[in-house]
Amino acid sequence: MKHFFLTVTLLLSVLVTTGSAQNEAINKALEQFDAKQYEQAAQTFKQVIAQSPEFYQGHFNLGLCYYNLSQYDQAISSFQKSVSIKPDYVRANYWLGNALYSQKRYDEAVVWYQKTIQFEPNNANAHYKMGLVYQDTKKYSEAEKSLKKAIDFKPGEASYKVELGNVYVNLKLYPSAIVIFNEAIQISPNSENAQLGLGNAYYNNDKWAESIPYYKKAAELLPTWVTAHLYLADAYYKTKQYAIAITEYETVIRLDNKRGDGYCGMGLTYVAQGNTPKAQGVLVTIEKLDPSKAELLRTAISNMKVEL
Repeated sequence: MKHFFLTVTLLLSVLVTTGSAQNEAINKALEQFDAKQYEQAAQTFKQVIAQSPEFYQGHFNLGLCYYNLSQYDQAISSFQKSVSIKPDYVRANYWLGNALYSQKRYDEAVVWYQKTIQFEPNNANAHYKMGLVYQDTKKYSEAEKSLKKAIDFKPGEASYKVELGNVYVNLKLYPSAIVIFNEAIQISPNSENAQLGLGNAYYNNDKWAESIPYYKKAAELLPTWVTAHLYLADAYYKTKQYAIAITEYETVIRLDNKRGDGYCGMGLTYVAQGNTPKAQGVLVTIEKLDPSKAELLRTAISNMKVEL
């Protein structure tokens, strides 16, 4: 599932004791950060660090500034400096893992999540993020273990259960996926990810009709979510509700006219309806956009002609 940009909150509670001017600079940096003035906050924290090079929280908070600016190399450097000064500083260990994860440096990220857990075994977020790493690298059994740990420590977090549900879908453990997605929905009924995940649990188990209400709900919760509309369209196609499928594929293309799978789904629906001219028209559009999907549609049109 997804990686998203996080806006984090500074967690600095200790001020250095080098004088009131230094404390004023820290307060200024904190205010700038809270106002999402990350570049200005970074410059102010640099001034603080120049006066107090061993101020590990200063390096950490500078790293958070860079993280929010998506400058992950600089964030990694700052977090590394923080943990070099204070190796057991849990927050720096954890966010170093996050910065590495954002660069898809998965093996390195796991090391720092493990260090976080070493210092703070009940850190649910670290277990969760480690689960995401394992999921992204298709180590689903390891992902399951990490996500279960996260849920043990924070059972009311719907997002943790959504990701565990996604793992079960990847493992084709559909009944388990359905149970955990329903638990997530009970916690957060308006979670579009939970609704989509439950739809996937049914759809991937060839229960296409059962998937429709959940895909539909996900699309209602987030009307601009292309994936939700695409999956809903696919479910309508699978259940031979072709007219509604076409409408949903049109929505997909309206939201993102570069989605080859949207055009392909529409073309295949026209094939299913026996509408050769419409299918060929879609083929013309998709040929340059997505050659592999174009070949799939071309084969379907060719087979339709043979059958006729």
